[in-house]
Amino acid sequence: MNRCAIGVDIGGSSIKSALVDLERGSLASERRRVRSPAMSSIDAMYAAIESALPEQRASLAVGIGFPGVVKSGVVRTAAHVADAWIGHPLAKTAANRLGRKAVALNDADAAGLAELQFGAGRDVRGTVLVMTLGTGIGSALFVDGQLVPNTELGHLEVDGEEAELRAAARIRVTGKLSWSDWLQQLNLVVDRLHALLWPDLIILCGGITEDHPQLATEIASRCPVRVGELRADAGLIGAAFATTLTSGVWLRSD
Repeated sequence: MNRCAIGVDIGGSSIKSALVDLERGSLASERRRVRSPAMSSIDAMYAAIESALPEQRASLAVGIGFPGVVKSGVVRTAAHVADAWIGHPLAKTAANRLGRKAVALNDADAAGLAELQFGAGRDVRGTVLVMTLGTGIGSALFVDGQLVPNTELGHLEVDGEEAELRAAARIRVTGKLSWSDWLQQLNLVVDRLHALLWPDLIILCGGITEDHPQLATEIASRCPVRVGELRADAGLIGAAFATTLTSGVWLRSD
């Protein structure tokens, strides 16, 4: 059997987990999902993580993607979850509670790692920007394959309003925007990010890309745009893959 690890993705409404094949970059088990309201206590979240873990995999390392800045395994900001997470030693506490090696990182960084290692960005040199479109907008920035962690570009102000308040996938629903109106907002955000970073490639990820696989063709960017190949599994795969990395103090649980 190929090397495996467990990936966990903490979201605003649920916690997902799966066993990940680290050589193929694909799920090796069914994805498990446990509802966990965004403002749940930390203990309740850990209980949800424990119940979401694949069974009979007690010795495998676990990687956890979290919606916020994570440095040296410690949560520094929290988006769409309770503020009580800020300052919490997520990697260390998870390792102790789950009885296994644990690493923690920003959820968009996890998705980006997966796409750069196994998906739409593999073997791409230069500057690559990965954008995750969901409850908010996450970002992962890579330069010649190296991650610049915790960029959080979804909070960048674009014409007086946060980027994710303009163009997150959730906004299209809650704001009752037509597809064309939402695309206009997304194109504005992409254009502003391009002017800031001048990437060589932009990769769009998130559930909306499963429903609209043509999305990349509707972005008027000055650089190539691709839809992520790993779709909704990118965050889980990247979190699990992070357990294999030996560099990056932002990952450590000790």
